[in-house]
Amino acid sequence: MTGADGATAFAISNGRFVAVGTDSEIRALGGPGTEIVDLRGRTVLPGFIETHVHPHMSGMNGTTVDAGVDSCPDIGTLVEALSTRAATTAAGLPVVASGFDDSLVAEDRGLTVDDLDRAAGDRPVVVRHLSGHGVYVNSFMLRSNGIDHSTPDPEGGVIVRDASGNPTGEFREIPAMRLVVGPGESMPSGDDLDAALRYALEKMASAGVTSFHDMFVTPPMIESYRRLRDSGELTLRGRLYAGFGTLDGFAVDTDGGWDADDFLGVGGVKLISDGSIQLHTGALSEPYHDLGECHCGEMAIPSSDLDEMVARCHGAGRQVAIHTNGDRAIDLALDAIEKAFAASGSAGLPHAGLQHRLEHVQTIREDQIQRMRELGVAASVFVNHVYYWGDRHRDRFLGPERGSRISPVASIAAAEVPFALHCDSPVTPVDPLFTIHTAVNRITREGDVLGPQQRVEALTAVGGYTASAARIGGESDVKGSIRPGLFADFVVLGDDPLTCDPLAIKDIPVLATVVGGDVVYAAERLSCVSPASPVSP
Repeated sequence: MTGADGATAFAISNGRFVAVGTDSEIRALGGPGTEIVDLRGRTVLPGFIETHVHPHMSGMNGTTVDAGVDSCPDIGTLVEALSTRAATTAAGLPVVASGFDDSLVAEDRGLTVDDLDRAAGDRPVVVRHLSGHGVYVNSFMLRSNGIDHSTPDPEGGVIVRDASGNPTGEFREIPAMRLVVGPGESMPSGDDLDAALRYALEKMASAGVTSFHDMFVTPPMIESYRRLRDSGELTLRGRLYAGFGTLDGFAVDTDGGWDADDFLGVGGVKLISDGSIQLHTGALSEPYHDLGECHCGEMAIPSSDLDEMVARCHGAGRQVAIHTNGDRAIDLALDAIEKAFAASGSAGLPHAGLQHRLEHVQTIREDQIQRMRELGVAASVFVNHVYYWGDRHRDRFLGPERGSRISPVASIAAAEVPFALHCDSPVTPVDPLFTIHTAVNRITREGDVLGPQQRVEALTAVGGYTASAARIGGESDVKGSIRPGLFADFVVLGDDPLTCDPLAIKDIPVLATVVGGDVVYAAERLSCVSPASPVSP
């Protein structure tokens, strides 16, 4: 990712690259204590940077019932799986499932209290939607939390109701979800929290990830990171974004006791401004294709509140990362950023020295891309939507025109807007090569090419996980490239994504992942050889 043609070797010292060049040039730097690793012509790229993941949630989901369509293709199978788990779960403890997608199961609908009562009616049952923006609960949970037909929808949330106005057991968006599943019930603590993080770190390392951005941390999660860091178990580099509502956006502060280092640092503040296209809660400027009339979704954060939050973060020198799926949410986020710049007397990144970012940008329009460029706002693009939901965005949620241009990476890159690609795990699996493959080919789950004009070259897509990804995190001076002075973070691959058949990119094996010169994952043993002609160090 540096344009250093002809480079076939590099040297590492004290966890950083110190030289890049030919085999003979690098061998000449070796001394009696030098370890030489011969990768036998394998491809090396800078370590992948996942710019939007939720590691603790990913690890936690691994302990719940798998409600994904591959395991539970219909609601009956899911009910049976929940019943089986209930039979082996201690009395009073909740039965939890993760990964349900109402638009993929055979019945093509959401869950109801009647469905979940069949699994267990005498204890809490919670099923999480794959998007992370909804939950389904049984009647026990409704009664325990005092939810009935008279309970009003909270601002920014939706209680789904039947024709008679009674809650069906489905709650969309965080304000509504919190009515039935409080923060203490949604996240483990102590040893369980640490175990979830260990699991996620292992999964990311095996996929070639060397750095990641955790996009909503709470105080218990921060303490989990610190424990693993202090015990030497934090093998990948984490950049943490504080949830505005959990820490008031500012409790994590490098000047106020935050002991950041090369493996753990503050990224900024995460704001969730709208919801999910699949649940019709993403805020659009035009109605949903399958709902029509005036059904455009809603903002999870009212625009006036969003303006205030962004202004406070900007004034404190904090980067904001704003969840924006719908184009109306993107408009309002850019309005808030522009107002913050104006209030501080700056017109954008070149003058402000602070680059804010938008997350997901599913339905971003061309005029909004140009506006992002003018404001110096970066984009972390959830391009995996093309594969996982592209068919339904085109045919159901958004319609042919809007659906075919979701996640328009080509337009974003052509406008020279700083960008990265991400997987939003646990929403989709951590697999940078699959995500790169999707950006290059734009093939849907059903095998169609969705919006071919938005395909990009492999080099551009790889940049979205390396050099360009480092840029949106403000870390180009330490990662994202293989050049002297940067962290020695890299991935060894079984083929070259820049030259192989584009359709084969997703199948390239990750052979090794190296962070600071230390191997944190290896599918095969790396061969060490002695220097042919040792010289003085």
